[in-house]
Amino acid sequence: MPKAVPLLSKIPEKSEFYQKYWNKSPFIIKGGIDKTVLQELIPAEELAGLSLEEDIRSRIVMSGATPKDWTCEHGPFDEEKYSTLPEMNWSLLVQDVEKNHPPTASLLGEFAFSPSWLIDDVMVSYSVPGGGVGPHIDSYHVFLVQGQGKRSWKIGHDPIQMGEYIEDIDLKILKHEFDGDVFDVEAGDIIYIPPYFPHSGETTQESLTYSVGFLGPSLSEMMVEFGHFIEEQEKLNSRYAGAKLDEQSSGDDMSVGEVENFRNSMRDAINSEHFEAWLRSYFDDQCD
Repeated sequence: MPKAVPLLSKIPEKSEFYQKYWNKSPFIIKGGIDKTVLQELIPAEELAGLSLEEDIRSRIVMSGATPKDWTCEHGPFDEEKYSTLPEMNWSLLVQDVEKNHPPTASLLGEFAFSPSWLIDDVMVSYSVPGGGVGPHIDSYHVFLVQGQGKRSWKIGHDPIQMGEYIEDIDLKILKHEFDGDVFDVEAGDIIYIPPYFPHSGETTQESLTYSVGFLGPSLSEMMVEFGHFIEEQEKLNSRYAGAKLDEQSSGDDMSVGEVENFRNSMRDAINSEHFEAWLRSYFDDQCD
């Protein structure tokens, strides 16, 4: 029998959060964010204003009668766009709001128990009744904070590592139904969703949702950035000289032993005293 999504009365203690929930299980906290905090967050009118700016990432998602009828349009938008939208079935989503509306950054202080060095951004969505982005999975952790209005959420019991999506639309909507629990949320409620847990929200009353995302870097991104760091460190950035080559690496061949020599050189760089300093600096820069 599937495990139900737990309904909590308060934010869990740090030890409980990491042992029971982080990367393991979604949860919902009713009234987890005080209304005085919500009052500081960006309102709908200012969110729409951000979506008019050239350097702001924004989308308008229109839901249709069937998933194949859904559309996604990317900003920047003009003011006339909003006068043409219907009364139902659409959402505006804006990324990096905490960087462009400083009071919204105050929301991050509510999640001090989480690894703040992994925070990617605060995405804010405004939606009218029927609005949503369809059933989907994310590759990152997210806390969904309900602002004004009400939404209905379905949250999966188990992660889906390899989701199948509906073809030929500009949205990643899951092709198949998933098992889960349905919850109604209102102002101040928090939902935590770990990576790959399917979820789907639909607005029942004009709504603002604040999504705090935690996104880890890919291995390739980190290797590129560490490579740039090594390039600036003369002692670490030694050039390959083939000091341990033997006859097994003559001609077009490379011996298994020489492959290991290369591996050891790269391992020595990672094992050096410089790696920790670079790693901490790397995540400090991501947080700025």
